[in-house]
Amino acid sequence: MNPHVRYAAITAALMSAAIPLGTALRHRYGPAAAARFTAGMSASVIAQQSLVGLVLRRDGSPRDPRRRRALSPVDAITLSRGGAAALMVGLLTSGIRDRRGRAGWLGWTTLLYGAIVSDWLDGPIARRLGTSELGATLDIEADSWLTLSTSAVAVAAGGLPAYVVAPPILRYVRLAALRRIVPYRDLVSGDPLWTRHVGMAQMMLYIGQLVTLSLMSWRRLNARLRFHRESG
Repeated sequence: MNPHVRYAAITAALMSAAIPLGTALRHRYGPAAAARFTAGMSASVIAQQSLVGLVLRRDGSPRDPRRRRALSPVDAITLSRGGAAALMVGLLTSGIRDRRGRAGWLGWTTLLYGAIVSDWLDGPIARRLGTSELGATLDIEADSWLTLSTSAVAVAAGGLPAYVVAPPILRYVRLAALRRIVPYRDLVSGDPLWTRHVGMAQMMLYIGQLVTLSLMSWRRLNARLRFHRESG
């Protein structure tokens, strides 16, 4: 497939997702909140895909100057994780803070997809099918963007203290400060294993804080299921 066609298809898919999601929120929270959500999510997707497009327009590669950069099917999964981050941005800009309502369910299920399902899928698929030269970079940046956007939602809607946003922000501050003197690849590779464990614990904190059902709700749900089993 032509690299530009695949890029355009991924961009269109991510952009079009904002419309039905905004419509679903409109029915529950009104047109103003839905419009803010759609604008926030769309702006995030546009920013992400614009940066990807800038890289794709560079001709050649270090190994083969004649080959144009192109996205692989695995990269589409990785970029969908950026789409999950864009949805979190949309929820943040919408002003909706209904953690246990429709917005909460939308954000939490999307977060589970982005942080767990897509992250688990793209590794094995990449090892089987291969990925583009950009694959590793896209994977790192999609994870970082999802972490930052989720931390902001966890503060706004989940009640976490504002300082939990500091670690993902400092990651970008470090990149901006050292990018001119240290190659990007050196900045994002070679980190000790404990940094990955800290990142996983950080994301689990956000996921746990945004759980849509309280402990009491889980107990009520289990009681209802038990009642139906016993009465059936």
